[in-house]
Amino acid sequence: MPRISFILPVYNMEAYLPRVLRSLRAQTLPDFEAILVNDGSRDRSGELCAQAATEDSRFRFIDQPNSGVAAARNAALDAARGEYLFFLDPDDWIETDAAEILYHTAREADADLVLFGVFHDYYNAEGQLLRTTADPPPLPEGVYRGEPCKQQFDKLASSYLVITKLFRRACVERAGLRFPCRQLGEDGLFYTAFCRTNPACVAAVRRPLYHYTIARKASLSNSYHPERLQDNFYLSNAVWDTVAAWGLLESPKHLQKARFCTVRDLQMGIKNLALSPLTTAQRTAWLREALRDPRVRQAVQHAPLRHLKVNDKVKLLLCRLHLYRAVVLLSSVNQHRNG
Repeated sequence: MPRISFILPVYNMEAYLPRVLRSLRAQTLPDFEAILVNDGSRDRSGELCAQAATEDSRFRFIDQPNSGVAAARNAALDAARGEYLFFLDPDDWIETDAAEILYHTAREADADLVLFGVFHDYYNAEGQLLRTTADPPPLPEGVYRGEPCKQQFDKLASSYLVITKLFRRACVERAGLRFPCRQLGEDGLFYTAFCRTNPACVAAVRRPLYHYTIARKASLSNSYHPERLQDNFYLSNAVWDTVAAWGLLESPKHLQKARFCTVRDLQMGIKNLALSPLTTAQRTAWLREALRDPRVRQAVQHAPLRHLKVNDKVKLLLCRLHLYRAVVLLSSVNQHRNG
């Protein structure tokens, strides 16, 4: 059994694949498998994946029609044999000792989930690296046992990205977890479902081990998603459902975090409106209807403002005053300025 299964969904990543493949071949932990799923790419990504599998037996190649990142990851999950799972995007890359550090941390702690720090690499339109920042994991470095996801919920709940975590595959398979087929937020739903399985041990490594490419990641969240008009709060609803399943709806820190996730979904919905072809009247009507939901309304009323960016703070204050048209107009101006 390989110690780690790297899972890479690949779609039109010809320019980036050589870098991530080099970072995998250079791993100081040699006992791994890398499952490359070509999701109907129209460039040479499929050829590069097939070539990697031919040259190195640790690389496995799956070719499928374009079905989206969730379906690609699920295909890899079905094929995975590793003790732990590492989800890696093909436009990112990892430090050469990432697998070794994470695997030994997981084994020494007998951890079901390992969190780690991440580098954010900012590139311009020409692909030049502008700057790099580093963020620690949501928990201080250490080992957390018992009911860590419940106890540390206020820190863990909104850390949606699966690429900054190592998962024990047995936990994923025991719960039958797979990625729901959504264009946005499928990783958050997977991670929230994993937390709901009540892992017995979570470990955190402060050191950044993953290089996250900002320029490309921003593109999907800056696109209009019409499906969000009907179902905007699916991520925060999953958080609320988890808190309810734990019987902790009266816990102040759990309630506060669930409300924070609701406000974040609302902010995503407002941004989506600004990217939409809807009229100002239609956007205003959507926002007014969203604020009729008692959960959304209470989240907006109780959301702390001190840590928010100025624009987000102003929008929340306007929502509290029921000035929905003003929110829509402000968001449209901001989007035009940033676009």
